Amino acid sequence: PNNNQQAAQLFSYTMHQRRKNPISPAVASGRGDDSHPQLQNGRTSHHTRRPTSSSSFALILLLLFSVFLFLEFIAYRVLNDTNSSVDQTHHVHQSTPAASPPTKRPTTSTLSRSSFEPTNKDKGWRVKAARRASHENSYFWRTHEPDEVPPLPPSTDPSTGEELPPVVAYVTTLTKCAPKHKGPLDGAAVLMHSIRRNSYGWTPMQQNGDEKWPKYGGQGGRYRYRAYVIVDPGASPLNPSRSGECARALQKLGYIVLHRAPLVPLFEITDEFHPDMTKTEGASEFFIEYRNKGYVGQQRPIEGPLSRPPTENPDKLKLMMHNDGCCGYTETLKLHVYGLIEHELAVHLDFDSLILRPMDDLFDAMLGKSDGHNNIPIAKGPKTKTPDFTKPIDAAFTRDYNSVNKPSLDAPVGYQGGFLVVRPSLEVLERYRTVLKEGAFLLNPRKGWGGKHGGYYGDLTFQGLLPYYYEEVSPSEEHNAIELDRCIYNQMADNPRKSTYKFPRATPLDPEKMGFKDTDVCRDGRKDCSDTDCQRVLPSESLTTHFTFCKKPWDCSDGLPGTVADETCKGLLSEWFAVRKELEDWWLSGHAEGQPSYSLDATIVKVHQQREGELEKDRYLGYCNEVGSGGYRRMVEPDTSA
Repeated sequence: PNNNQQAAQLFSYTMHQRRKNPISPAVASGRGDDSHPQLQNGRTSHHTRRPTSSSSFALILLLLFSVFLFLEFIAYRVLNDTNSSVDQTHHVHQSTPAASPPTKRPTTSTLSRSSFEPTNKDKGWRVKAARRASHENSYFWRTHEPDEVPPLPPSTDPSTGEELPPVVAYVTTLTKCAPKHKGPLDGAAVLMHSIRRNSYGWTPMQQNGDEKWPKYGGQGGRYRYRAYVIVDPGASPLNPSRSGECARALQKLGYIVLHRAPLVPLFEITDEFHPDMTKTEGASEFFIEYRNKGYVGQQRPIEGPLSRPPTENPDKLKLMMHNDGCCGYTETLKLHVYGLIEHELAVHLDFDSLILRPMDDLFDAMLGKSDGHNNIPIAKGPKTKTPDFTKPIDAAFTRDYNSVNKPSLDAPVGYQGGFLVVRPSLEVLERYRTVLKEGAFLLNPRKGWGGKHGGYYGDLTFQGLLPYYYEEVSPSEEHNAIELDRCIYNQMADNPRKSTYKFPRATPLDPEKMGFKDTDVCRDGRKDCSDTDCQRVLPSESLTTHFTFCKKPWDCSDGLPGTVADETCKGLLSEWFAVRKELEDWWLSGHAEGQPSYSLDATIVKVHQQREGELEKDRYLGYCNEVGSGGYRRMVEPDTSA
């Protein structure tokens, strides 16, 4: 009995163990006992688990990642072969032989962490993408010519013979068009009307009852105007797709479209993407000449302080310019403002700008009409130079101290890219072309153009090229530039001091509640910068404004609540909406001869419906439902064109 009882207990224990750790048929049959993972020294293992769905998913991810690395490696090898051939011809137009290539790849310690290094093997495709974009831009010009500037209106009144004032060119730039750019189209319409109402020939609108009207300007001016938009091929009105809609809308508003190419291509024009790029047959005269003008960095010095270090990839500067700032290399299209030699003066403004009052005094001084006397507000910064008002002024600009990384009296400061007034000159334009071909922008560390102008936002293109030209390239005896008070011209309501926040911020009314506060550091490097506290300068004192810190009107901005800049921002925003309303009323009046108009009954109904927004009607005048771009009520397209 005892033996039977022990046998029964052993059988029960064995069956229990098998239920806990089942053995495969191969092991149960006596095959593969020594190698099976479930048997160790004749005993079952308690650590082996069945494969799960998560482990299968991990295997799939690992496989996909391996395929991705393989494709990246193939793309790099192909691109590296192409780069090698391009590098061999990089200095083909120079008499001095090219510098010897590096013996080994640079280590990460020698590279700037603030910029992308295209020598990185898994990033080579970005260079090819930038090169393709440059080639597509150049290919447009194979069959197109830049637009000619239409003849200016007569300089005398045909009926009275009276001499008329000069026509100032107001210029803006369009580089792309997408659904998100529809708001800026309203900005372009309001900008043009703010120019019109502060120029010669404007008849002030009659104010009826308690209607909301603009508070500033609107009484005409001493200079006539004409509006242009410089267009990149990617946003050309010739494009039948949506990418051409913005330019066509601007044409309808009265802007004259000027197709323009970059002063030089970003990359050398080759047959890499289009086999007929280097052929003369079928090419326009402009393209043949353009192809022979070189490309960025082609004439970079081989030796000396401005030469390219042997450890720097030849395409690095080009790639960084392609991705620089808001618009990449196409930002240099703004330089074509210098080419409008049909005009005595040209003003470049961004779409998010607004003219509050005429700039007639500045125009007089730039044309040498001030007789040495002026009341033009000049900047008070450490780099400001007093201009000679006894002779014409070549350029007027404002600086952007908000982009300075380490404030000091000697820190490089860019020119603000949304405002520039110049006396056009083809000679100056050609000098910029030479600057681009030299490509003397020092990287690693990022010292900028000529080793002096860089290290801030937009330094590779417009905002860095301007100070490099006026402070290093242009002979001092040939130019007379003026740095304007940025609180009066191009007013952005910015704080002159650094904040404890990582980005520039307005001065908080309650620092503890807002979570940041001002420091004692002035962005221009001075000890006291209270004389440039633009956030406290109200619209009644400014001539032009630029909606950057205050945010865009078509985003139904609520200003900068909780800061000292809030009053200034809300005042500027209110003025923009008031100018929009005046424009629509002008189009509704039927008195806008030769201009767009609202004439159809259905259109007129839509215009009034767009004024039914409920958000703070005293400020937004019915054009906003809520704060944010989703709450903005867009302008109705006019029935007739200019």
